[in-house]
Amino acid sequence: MKKLIFCVLSTFAFLPLVAQEDFAAPKVNEDAFLIQKEISTWRTDKANNSRVAVYNCQAVRLSREWFLTAAHCVYNSCRDGLPCTVQITLAEGEMRQMARINHTTTAKTVFIYSGFFPGQNRISSTDVALIKLSGAEYFYDFWDSETQQWLAMSRAEFEKKLSESPETKAQLNAMGARLIGAANLPSARFLPQVIVPKMTDGTLSYLSSAGDVFFVKELQHFVSPDFGVRPGNSGGGIFTPSGDLAGVVSSLLYTPDGSVSFKNDDGQTLVTLQNARDYFLFTGFNGSTLNFIRSWVPNLRVIGAENGFIEPTDKDFKTIIKSVNQSSFAI
Repeated sequence: MKKLIFCVLSTFAFLPLVAQEDFAAPKVNEDAFLIQKEISTWRTDKANNSRVAVYNCQAVRLSREWFLTAAHCVYNSCRDGLPCTVQITLAEGEMRQMARINHTTTAKTVFIYSGFFPGQNRISSTDVALIKLSGAEYFYDFWDSETQQWLAMSRAEFEKKLSESPETKAQLNAMGARLIGAANLPSARFLPQVIVPKMTDGTLSYLSSAGDVFFVKELQHFVSPDFGVRPGNSGGGIFTPSGDLAGVVSSLLYTPDGSVSFKNDDGQTLVTLQNARDYFLFTGFNGSTLNFIRSWVPNLRVIGAENGFIEPTDKDFKTIIKSVNQSSFAI
């Protein structure tokens, strides 16, 4: 397992989040999840420093050139045109294909949503970033069973072996997902089961929701009590079993006692989640973040969540949250 780096902000701990893994795969269209990729990000100009922070996350391939991830996965390394490197593992398994994308002010390839800033309220409402695969240097590897290590491979060798590996070819060719827009949604219950895939060293694992997932309009968050929240997997996709993309794994700000508060635009506390690590909250694609993504990737397939994905409710957000698990919230 790759090393996970955490960034401490004042009295808050800023943690990449992951739904707890479940290796018993639910009934899913597995080919739909080959767009899930591993990424690593670091400051290029500090690569020779043994203490350099490497952020290991996930990303979702939107098209041949574009990948979607969480802003906090790339913010510390790439903000303001800092010289950073994003390594994307495009294909895994017996053969690997990796791309290293170098980002500078003059050759911008990492685009962070302008409204994102670590430490802000409702952080996962804006926690999105895009990575452009353009002019990147590719690396080819294969697993040597005799030496038990990954060895470099020339492009010619890779292309020759590729014809013998349908799985690798499928991963390389897997592109796109239909986005479920959450703009102007009422408070509602999300009807499909929610799937959280994770690609790790060539192994695809899943977590699937067992209970209800609610969208709370006032918070602009989806919330479910049955995932559990763990470090890791930030930037990965939140899917329906058929492979439609409902959101991105984001993060929360925790106080030392494990709580997190959500406030309205006037700074008034709407709700405080006392045991935040026991819940899975993620933000779908609201109007501003969806517009940001589509401004760079205009040909995305998008369908509104109101088209059969939600069941509106007339309950207010406090009632919804209490119905999830009253004992873990202070209203």
